[in-house]
Amino acid sequence: MELRHLRYFIAVAEELHFRRAAERLHMSQPPLSQQIRALEDDVGVQLLVRDRRGVSLTTAGRAFLAEAYNVLGAAEHAVATARQVARGDMGDLSIGFVGSTMYGLVPELLRAFGEEHPAVRVRLREMASAAQMPALQTREIDIGFLRPPVAAEGITVETLFEEPLVVALPAGHPLAGTARVDVRRLRDEAIVSLSPIDAPGMYTATEATLAAAGVAPHVVQTVTELPTAVGLVAAGLGVTLVPASLVSLNRTGVVYRPLKGRAHMVRLAVGYRARSQPPVVRAFLDLARRRTR
Repeated sequence: MELRHLRYFIAVAEELHFRRAAERLHMSQPPLSQQIRALEDDVGVQLLVRDRRGVSLTTAGRAFLAEAYNVLGAAEHAVATARQVARGDMGDLSIGFVGSTMYGLVPELLRAFGEEHPAVRVRLREMASAAQMPALQTREIDIGFLRPPVAAEGITVETLFEEPLVVALPAGHPLAGTARVDVRRLRDEAIVSLSPIDAPGMYTATEATLAAAGVAPHVVQTVTELPTAVGLVAAGLGVTLVPASLVSLNRTGVVYRPLKGRAHMVRLAVGYRARSQPPVVRAFLDLARRRTR
């Protein structure tokens, strides 16, 4: 028995007329009659009564019709599901992210992806950039939003965009009244620094910016996440450099000022396994590239 036999039977059962059913199926009547007889032989019972008055369903035929609907419906659902998965419209997607990426592009990407692929189940995990590399290798996550430089075997790190650093100052700080802060004026400031292990991208960009201005940083606190650094600035424990997108973190007691002089750019990148990308991963990467092109 094949699915086409069920379709033939359903057409005859709904039309109760072989000629009309044949026209509906775009076939001639004799082959249709032969297929229905073959179906009854396979089932082992009579499904249709044929007499002068026309065609009618037997009791067994009515029961078979209900199950035929279920079988065809399940088959069509299976086909639709397979096509959705192949397009990346259905499935599971686990995304790791550095906390600072949630103040710029990433929320926009998540919202847009949810609108385009509502059947995909997205799970989010906040993770340091360095921690995302082994998590990608072991398939704990499928995609990671991070700040380079980070690297691991078999993992592609693709830059989506770059942004300048700005300085976060306590609201009452003398430099808070300037339009742009000369990096050299941070020479005597207490610096809240990002960890070189957990946040290598931010650490490298901060060190390069200060070094280019001849500033040897006086680090008073080392933290793993930018929002924590901004919180320490609000507490008056020092100043810190953050990506420009973090200005949207309107923390009471903190002001942000652009830098005068050479400020290194900090990158936002997406990490993913170089091989064996499921369709849902490809769909998300395609969207991210379109939105940052």
